[in-house]
Amino acid sequence: MTVSSIDPYSLLEPYNPWWSNPAWYKEDPLLQAFEESILNKEPRLYYHLRERIHTRGKYGIITLRGPRRVGKTTLIKLLIKHLLVERGIHPKSIFYISLDYEGLEDVKLVNLLEAIASSGRFEKYVFLDEASMYPGWAQALKNLYDMNLVLRGKMKIIATGSHSMDLAEAASKLRGRQGSFAELFNVDGNLIHLPLRFPEVVEAIRGEIDRYFNERKLRTPGLRFELLKKLASGEIPEIIQYIYDNYFQLLQTLFDDYLIHGGYPRAIDEYHKKGAISGEFYSDLAELLVKDSVKAGLNPDNLKRLLFALTEPKRLSSTVSFSKIDVIGLDEDARPKRRFGLGRYLEYLRTTWTFFFSNRELGESGSCEPNPEVEVKNYVLDPFIYYSLYSYLRNIPNPYAESKELLSDEGFKGQLVESVIASHLLLSQQLFERVPSVDYSRVLMYRKKPYNDRERETDFILCVKKRGESYRFIIESKFRRAPTHVIPEEGKIVLTKDTLKTRNNMTYIPVSLFLLIF
Repeated sequence: MTVSSIDPYSLLEPYNPWWSNPAWYKEDPLLQAFEESILNKEPRLYYHLRERIHTRGKYGIITLRGPRRVGKTTLIKLLIKHLLVERGIHPKSIFYISLDYEGLEDVKLVNLLEAIASSGRFEKYVFLDEASMYPGWAQALKNLYDMNLVLRGKMKIIATGSHSMDLAEAASKLRGRQGSFAELFNVDGNLIHLPLRFPEVVEAIRGEIDRYFNERKLRTPGLRFELLKKLASGEIPEIIQYIYDNYFQLLQTLFDDYLIHGGYPRAIDEYHKKGAISGEFYSDLAELLVKDSVKAGLNPDNLKRLLFALTEPKRLSSTVSFSKIDVIGLDEDARPKRRFGLGRYLEYLRTTWTFFFSNRELGESGSCEPNPEVEVKNYVLDPFIYYSLYSYLRNIPNPYAESKELLSDEGFKGQLVESVIASHLLLSQQLFERVPSVDYSRVLMYRKKPYNDRERETDFILCVKKRGESYRFIIESKFRRAPTHVIPEEGKIVLTKDTLKTRNNMTYIPVSLFLLIF
């Protein structure tokens, strides 16, 4: 189809019901499910987008990447509803394009976007959903920008996708071409939509804690960072003590639940409504991760072998040397081989926000520099994806029962807690400070240091820059009632099961309370 022959309103009508039905959101299945969910509260990312998306005169491209089934399409629909109902944007100014829609098979994306750009002089909101399903989508946007059609057509383009390696490459390809619209947002408009963090779940489920957070402005990045600094100085802030005195038992229960359902909205909803999570959702999530690897040019059988090794309980939150890990893959000729491009598979797992591989801190002087030449720590970034992969790869018929069985082992539970902590700390830089980009390997590391002729490990070295200053936090995970073997070190924060106290210039604080800062 040529540009002149494309009528975007006819072509896209099936996916844009607001053009003809002002009450479309009352019938939208995703928004209905959101309204009926026990969560029924927008994620924090929604507010970041909502506050800026309508800014007049700002045009360009932002990307929104994240794992499958975290609610990216629901987030888009919530934003569209906001624009129509609360901002009064004209319905025909909003275009939703699902790039896995079969009706677009014979249409070039750049031609469709050019037709939208030429449809009128009004500002246009263009949502490209599942962009990674369309080969060459980033090149199409680059061409559109280079033809000056983004600016001339007054276009605000939001591209989402699940295949994060593709979106990461696209962000690189589009660098310098995302316009003034992208400058309104954190990380220069290359945003990440992840499973809900523990504090987001708490806020959504427990209205009294949400109200307290609002009253004390606990979502303000500056205030939360000051709380972190006080904890590192050996002080328990008044707010922290109040939450502990009034809500700790509730937080502990919610955290135990979080270790089962993680941050996936459907898993949270099923768990709290039905007391269990359907086996189909576990397998669906695992299968999508494996199948999507094909789009990244990977062999799914190789990926499954690697995932089997990484999900062994003994390797969770433990140091791993990939030169020694026993994974035999298939090369391009389907021959068994140890050298099968392991690095590309690890990058896939990292960019899909499934795993994070933490480097050891370089040297012993607090460098905040990662050492890429030694073994890494293997963290899974959500409890639910761990159970999904663990059960899928081992043909376990009841993943929900298996998750409870795994958690009955206190050793495993402590390892999973450490991974949950890592998943929250990893986002610290962008949570506490607006930045153009983030190198996550420089945010979170671990440390090994000689003590009394023995080498001892520190779980987390957290490095954050704020207002031009560099901060380094030393954090230990000791998820047990009576933390033992804690090496005294001024400024260390020790994360416990239920202890809140200061001792030897260190702060001991329950994990469930500490994570509320993030």
